[in-house]
Amino acid sequence: MITTSKQTLSRRQRWVGQMRRFLRGEGAYLAMLAPLLVFVAFIALYPLFFSFRISLFKYRLTDPNQTQTFLGLDNYSRAFADPVVLQSLRVTLTYVAGTVFFEILLGLALALLLSSEMRLMRTIRASLLIPMALPPLVVGLVWKSLYNADFGVIPFYLKEVGVNVGRGPLAELSWAMPAVILIDIWQWTPLLMVIFLAGLKSLPVEPYEAAYVDGATRWQNFLFITLPLLRPTLLVALLLRTMQSFKVFDTIYATTAGGPGSVTTVLNFHIYTVGMTFFDMGYAAALANILLVVIAILSILYIMVLERQQL
Repeated sequence: MITTSKQTLSRRQRWVGQMRRFLRGEGAYLAMLAPLLVFVAFIALYPLFFSFRISLFKYRLTDPNQTQTFLGLDNYSRAFADPVVLQSLRVTLTYVAGTVFFEILLGLALALLLSSEMRLMRTIRASLLIPMALPPLVVGLVWKSLYNADFGVIPFYLKEVGVNVGRGPLAELSWAMPAVILIDIWQWTPLLMVIFLAGLKSLPVEPYEAAYVDGATRWQNFLFITLPLLRPTLLVALLLRTMQSFKVFDTIYATTAGGPGSVTTVLNFHIYTVGMTFFDMGYAAALANILLVVIAILSILYIMVLERQQL
């Protein structure tokens, strides 16, 4: 009996000692982080929960009594059967593919050209960051004036070289999507340039020294050393720009408002139209949740590829 009591006391002492060590170590960090974690969880999870909740109801802002009729998953089935949603999703994928491809290509090219530490190169790099610092809405309005068929600079020079722009690039079916893609490329290519510059600066010099001894050319260095070593950086840049391109709204709102027709009606702008023009908030919330799932799936795929490359 006395032995059992001693064993129980010994277990309690060990448990108390472990708890004290935990509270002095990891527990102290968790205790200090707890208020921040609760705050972040509230501001991040509550909007998601509320969005999912109202997506299950017929929720209209024009209803003075705020009558909510439970619909279950009807809003989601309606979205998958809606040709306008499918069309806007195709437009979004076209926009994402065009912007991300050219931004990665141009961002990498600029990073390679401006990787020198000369003072002139530093000045050029700093000046190229200006578009990224401007609000997308302001950028859209500026480019809208540049694209204007009557007094815009771009249509003027296009007409000078014999290119017919009709009512202006933003008003023509064949010009509208390339025009808004060009705006995004102008604004966000500097971001990828900065990311690639950081990646280039972190590359080891030993492979390049060995390649120089073997007589490798600059093109061979780029193909067989720089690109493989930059693969994680490329995937990070691809992830960031894909997520941002899927969420585009300001530029479309300021330039084309989804037109002409529905050529530039991306899914995010269609969600805005459903929610703030037709006031069908339940359906708009369902569309927003679908867009969130699409972005989450793509992000997970990118992260899986990135982790596989690091193994």
